[in-house]
Amino acid sequence: MNFSTLIQNFHYLRYSVGISMMVNGFPIIFFVRDTLGIGPASSVFTAVFFVAALLIMFPTRLSLRAYKPNMLLFQLGMLFFGILVYYFFFFNGVGKGVTDIANFGLTFLFFILLLYVPNEVQKTLVLVLFAMSFLNNLTLIYSLLTNPSWTLGMRAAVTFANENAQEGGNPHLAARNALICLLTAYVLIGEYKQVLVKVFFILSVLFAFAVIILTQSKSCLLGTGIIMATHFFLRFNFSTLGSSIRQLFTLRVLTIVLVVIGLINYLIKRFHGVYSIILGYWDVLGTRFENVIFTTFGLETGEDVEVDASAMGRIDSFEFFERALDDPKVLIIGNGYKTEFMDVPPIEMLGNHGIIGAAVFMALNFYFFYFSIREIKFQRSAFAVFLASFFMYFPALLISSGRPYDIAYWFPYVLFIRFLGLPYLGPIEKEKKKQATGLATV
Repeated sequence: MNFSTLIQNFHYLRYSVGISMMVNGFPIIFFVRDTLGIGPASSVFTAVFFVAALLIMFPTRLSLRAYKPNMLLFQLGMLFFGILVYYFFFFNGVGKGVTDIANFGLTFLFFILLLYVPNEVQKTLVLVLFAMSFLNNLTLIYSLLTNPSWTLGMRAAVTFANENAQEGGNPHLAARNALICLLTAYVLIGEYKQVLVKVFFILSVLFAFAVIILTQSKSCLLGTGIIMATHFFLRFNFSTLGSSIRQLFTLRVLTIVLVVIGLINYLIKRFHGVYSIILGYWDVLGTRFENVIFTTFGLETGEDVEVDASAMGRIDSFEFFERALDDPKVLIIGNGYKTEFMDVPPIEMLGNHGIIGAAVFMALNFYFFYFSIREIKFQRSAFAVFLASFFMYFPALLISSGRPYDIAYWFPYVLFIRFLGLPYLGPIEKEKKKQATGLATV
């Protein structure tokens, strides 16, 4: 490896670290700020963290030429972003908060810097995303074990240290981190031939899934189910089934299967209490899903079925949607920036930004979905499959949680706009031949 290659790899690494911090940085923030007690327990620490991530991503040279994103997603994304900014400044009855301005600024800068990140970063980025998310899972477990107020049966999350903070932390971000770990480990299994490396990634998938169960995040479990179903229906056919069956009986695959079974059996026996706890969490999740179904469809509840508060919130949102259809003001222009809080982003967009805002938001997500389906079907690279699979988690969010203004939505959206569905984002060895296609004037 010559010096120029070493420098290039260093740049790929720092770009990947910066991107990972932006897309999946909250678990690191919570651990350092709230568990280790380093830094102020406020949004100032979060802002400093993301600014540091952007500085890490800063290119060695700025010019008018940059890497071309997915132009269709770019146009829809910028239109959506522009609607939010316009309403923030000119149709805002809730006030112009510093946090909102910071979120707009961070999102815009993140996208600009992504335009200068080479397409060849994809292989390094998958590895860094996996390493960071795997480490975050370990820090979550450490935080739980060292938190005297946390007991078995509670949702797994880092408890916030700042005053008047959300009780119990944010299990949804912990679940998202675990899902990123699961997906990156999954796509990396096929990238390595060494048996022990494959076994490590398989165990990482299982560990990440166990963390998702511990968080008791219904939206993440639903998203995981959507991802699995999508991969099954797009990749399953009788010819691949026959080929897969034949491959199961090769010596290498049988060795991997036996090693994994042996490790799982050892871990179950060695940590039987943990295994029983996970099964108990699974039963709790089953009960919570049952409560949601009964509440949502208005079915009669028995003594063992409770009304689910979050499901009742969704019902209220859909009732608002029905009323909005008869209100010309809401349909045409909406009620204004962040006026309504629906926790169902498409309905919130309609309530706050009218039918045009909701239509642009849904069109953006539709084309995210369209390009994700294509990437999962054609499996052009590990990074492309990861991005597509990660988006398939968002349909669960769109009907269950979050706000379209949140950077928890926007940072992944910016990454999708930059890389998802690019025709030249194929295998790494073909990148240099197609690099010219990937460059365009911004």
